[in-house]
Amino acid sequence: MPSWESFTLAEQTLLRRAMSDSWLAGTVQAYGVNLRWAGADGAPPPRSYTEYEQRALVPLLAAVATDLVDRGLLTIHDSAGAVSSGSDASVGGSRLRAILATADNWVWSPRRPSEIQLSAPRTVHERWFDDAYPTADNTGLPRWDELSLNQRRVLVCAAEASGMLTGPFGVLDGPPAELDARRRLDWMDRQLASLAPFVRDGLIEVRRYPDPSSDEFAVIAVGRLRDTLADPALWSDDLDWGIGVGCVFTYAGLAVWRGAWSSAWNARLTFE
Repeated sequence: MPSWESFTLAEQTLLRRAMSDSWLAGTVQAYGVNLRWAGADGAPPPRSYTEYEQRALVPLLAAVATDLVDRGLLTIHDSAGAVSSGSDASVGGSRLRAILATADNWVWSPRRPSEIQLSAPRTVHERWFDDAYPTADNTGLPRWDELSLNQRRVLVCAAEASGMLTGPFGVLDGPPAELDARRRLDWMDRQLASLAPFVRDGLIEVRRYPDPSSDEFAVIAVGRLRDTLADPALWSDDLDWGIGVGCVFTYAGLAVWRGAWSSAWNARLTFE
């Protein structure tokens, strides 16, 4: 059995998504994030791939996926063909090659429902899940009950699928409309006190999402958080859901979350 470190970043991306029963759509973006967090050559800049960039990478990832399927490490299911990830049946042969060669299956779009799902055999979970999603040593870290209310909110936000910091479901409070520019910045300084240290330590990545109809995003560096979040346009009452600023755990942050604060899932709505 190979070690986790012996897999390429493309293989690791596909295996991680397979162990999470993720859709094939969005996998190219996940690969770009994996490259960037690993500091690999050819990694994208701190933003999402464009659709053109995603489509250009499909042949590479299709070849990797085919090889993993051939090695028995990955299975692909087509829900449009009434095959669910819970079934023993999976796509193979010419149907598999056609699915993987079709770029539309790899690129997320609200206009095309996701139908192709990745999964992994039990042996893959048993052998590599703890390597793909490790738990960090929590020595010296505060306990959940030692974190402030706002720190807990930020961590739960990063763990949630939506993970919005701004907007109607965001965990940060927007500055009152009557504040001038200087006082808006002061307001955001107080809001960011619970977020910025996690970003500075590489545990959380903050992203700006301009359009809910795409998976486009731009990464906001810790030094730009204050000015970005003070932008009045982020706090408009008429923004569509999904437009604004959100956050996700990096792999390092997820390891710390699993090691020190994963029990918070059982109390994630209890912040007092």
